[in-house]
Amino acid sequence: MLLPLLSTLLLWSLADAAVSPDAKAVCSTLIAKYPKNLVWDTIGPNAGDTITQAAAYNSALFDYWNAASADNRPACAFFPSNAEQVSFAVRTLNAYPSVKYALKSGGHNPNLGYSSVKQGVLIAFRPNSQYAIPAPDGKTVEVGAGCKWEDVYEVLEPLGRTAVGGRLGDVGVTGFMLGGGLSYLSAQYGFGCDNVVEFECVLANGTIVTASRDSHPDLFFALRGGGNQYAIVTKMILKTYEIGDHGSIWGGVRTYGADQHSKILSAIARFTANNTDPKAAIIPNFNYFAAVGVNLPGALVFFFYDGTKVPPGVFDDFNSILSLSDTTKVKKYTVLTQEVLGGDMKGMRFQIRENTFPNMPEKDMTAFLNDHYKKMLKGSSERALQDLLDFRLMSFAVQPMPRGIVKASRDTGGPNALSMEPEQGDRVWVEYDVAWLSPLCDQRCPKSFETLVQSVHDLHVENYSGIPPTNYKEGDVDFISYNPIFMNDAMHGQDVLRSYGNATYDRLKATHEAYDPEGFFAERQGGFKFSS
Repeated sequence: MLLPLLSTLLLWSLADAAVSPDAKAVCSTLIAKYPKNLVWDTIGPNAGDTITQAAAYNSALFDYWNAASADNRPACAFFPSNAEQVSFAVRTLNAYPSVKYALKSGGHNPNLGYSSVKQGVLIAFRPNSQYAIPAPDGKTVEVGAGCKWEDVYEVLEPLGRTAVGGRLGDVGVTGFMLGGGLSYLSAQYGFGCDNVVEFECVLANGTIVTASRDSHPDLFFALRGGGNQYAIVTKMILKTYEIGDHGSIWGGVRTYGADQHSKILSAIARFTANNTDPKAAIIPNFNYFAAVGVNLPGALVFFFYDGTKVPPGVFDDFNSILSLSDTTKVKKYTVLTQEVLGGDMKGMRFQIRENTFPNMPEKDMTAFLNDHYKKMLKGSSERALQDLLDFRLMSFAVQPMPRGIVKASRDTGGPNALSMEPEQGDRVWVEYDVAWLSPLCDQRCPKSFETLVQSVHDLHVENYSGIPPTNYKEGDVDFISYNPIFMNDAMHGQDVLRSYGNATYDRLKATHEAYDPEGFFAERQGGFKFSS
């Protein structure tokens, strides 16, 4: 009995030593005002004061896609129910400018410190702001900042409607919207952010405002793809749409052997350039599983069609490729978004990164994608041999970004922060993921991964630069070939905001300076920043 007690006292003393007096003061002020909404660190010296709510703290601490985020233990977690409570938290934090904080919606962003904080204040919107309420006519839905897409889809499915949201149910709504948001429905209705009617926000001084086309339009523009440097979003009103046959669509996942990769890559190039049916979407993934030095490649492709019958010609190139397994059939849309665990692969440590490439004419694009595949295979195999005792998963997803999505974005929502134009032609957004189990690789794995992903970007620059994308009409080919960087898939250190172009960067920075003059958002939380 004595040893466990001594161990607990040691943990408490270490936690207490790490927490600053100002952080304690913020937490103490919040719990005095809202005693049911704050929980102290469960191994900290004040843990006993909120012991009955310890499960809430632990859930907020461990419910991250990247397990390494749980190493950032906040001094306390605050669970607001509304904008007024967030406003009080902001005003309290302003009184103690040394205290760091983080905002957590779904916790899907794997970049450390973007939704986690060590010995600061974690403002966690789940579960108290986890609600989705359809309007009486069903044409919009009010969504709290604590929702994941599975929460939204669940309430809309009985209405035969959905929102333009994440393709995996475990993804948080707020971060998805702030980064732009790519959806199965994007070719019909644009990006997720194009379908926000309004944001309820708390500003850096604690003021509560509504950002929409008519109210604070500069803020409304910035929040649609420009990140978290302007305001704290507490709820959103989103457009909804009828989907399929009262919620039933055609879709699923096909898996393929490594020997089919070249055929799949050719089919992707043709689909991106030639598909004219906005109801169709794909997510092709190429995976490399490594254990005990053995690297096993494979592929899987998510298919979606907004209807129960796929017209001839839409997926014909893919239908001719032999698959190992196939779950495509008519099903509810929510079922599709839960396939492959709905993106919930918790327990592993993750890093992501993004490259943008032009979708070149088929011969060039197929050659590049095959060169790209081989370089990723070689790099993942070499890395598998570097650590025989760890399990690794490396993958890349070639996400078509045809001009049809950009046109739908412009037609639905008007300009957003991503600043793309359909006349610039077709692109692909390639998302790269690496996952590992051992904390011993927390430094080496992300650095090695970054080097590999940068090398395939350099491969394109060296061998394929200057080739205009398919359906290109105008624009600086050198710039649009590699931009914008898709924020939702970007790695810390990537200059996302600059990738939107100088004019948009200057516009966003001016908005940031107007709404965050003291650096409350820029200096005290994570996120993609402006250059000094």
